[in-house]
Amino acid sequence: MSYLNFVQEGNVALLLWNSSDEQSLMTSTVDAIKEKCGSSGDVRVENLQRLAIGQHGSSSFDVIFSGILSPPSFNHDDLVLAEILRIIKPNGRLILREPVVETADGNGKVLTSEQFRSKLLISGFSNISEPKTLNLEDAEISAIKKSFNTEKNISVMEIICQKPNFEVGASAKLPFANKLFESAAAVWKLESSLDDSIEVIDSDKLLDEEDLKKPDPQSLKVCGTTGKRKACKNCSCGLAEELENEKAEKEPKQEVKSSACGNCYLGDAFRCASCPYLGMPAFKPGEKVKLSDLQLKADV
Repeated sequence: MSYLNFVQEGNVALLLWNSSDEQSLMTSTVDAIKEKCGSSGDVRVENLQRLAIGQHGSSSFDVIFSGILSPPSFNHDDLVLAEILRIIKPNGRLILREPVVETADGNGKVLTSEQFRSKLLISGFSNISEPKTLNLEDAEISAIKKSFNTEKNISVMEIICQKPNFEVGASAKLPFANKLFESAAAVWKLESSLDDSIEVIDSDKLLDEEDLKKPDPQSLKVCGTTGKRKACKNCSCGLAEELENEKAEKEPKQEVKSSACGNCYLGDAFRCASCPYLGMPAFKPGEKVKLSDLQLKADV
């Protein structure tokens, strides 16, 4: 078993298994890995579907195996790869086997080998090896096709990759960061570089008398810059309100006539003989009633 070449004495290894794997094969594989780890190492086993809830600590394993017990009929999705990256140690190795197709699958369930390598890279793994095709029997290929419900040519690839030599979310200061900070801070230390030979401009002389004059409020109105006393659209300088007020003052005020008897609205039975509302129905107090031209003409 070539994958055992990546196990060293003292390593802590994790074997991921699937529900379709044979129990007897799992036992023999665990024994083989344990022999390579030695007495100072350790081997743990976890169901792939329960990996996210297995409560494994970050950076706990030197090497992780997945899909090696039997031809895998499952995918390593983004969540599984993210969890593996979390629990594996920096520079730790991941040896996995993944079903792939020669051309992209229309339903997206099975990726090509290049697509899966890109997926590993995006997930954060490095030193991704070239895929190695496994020799499988026709019955095993048919079982994998059936599980993915596809008729495309499927093969199983073995890929070895590593976690980078740093923790997920780790940060480091760039070597030139201090120099940039020092040079930027030095720009503002002007006072320390001044001496009697450098002429400094007096800030009080930067403004003349013209700058200190209070501007005319009319000159601040944008509408006034056009040369016409006309408010522009969406006027915000107050000229529109000013013109409206002037227009209202020029309009003749309507004379409010008051009733002589105060009973005009009650109807003809209460109106006086000279009431202009004679012949009109009663109306509400204060309601404006418009008289026709005929009613306004005097009787001949």
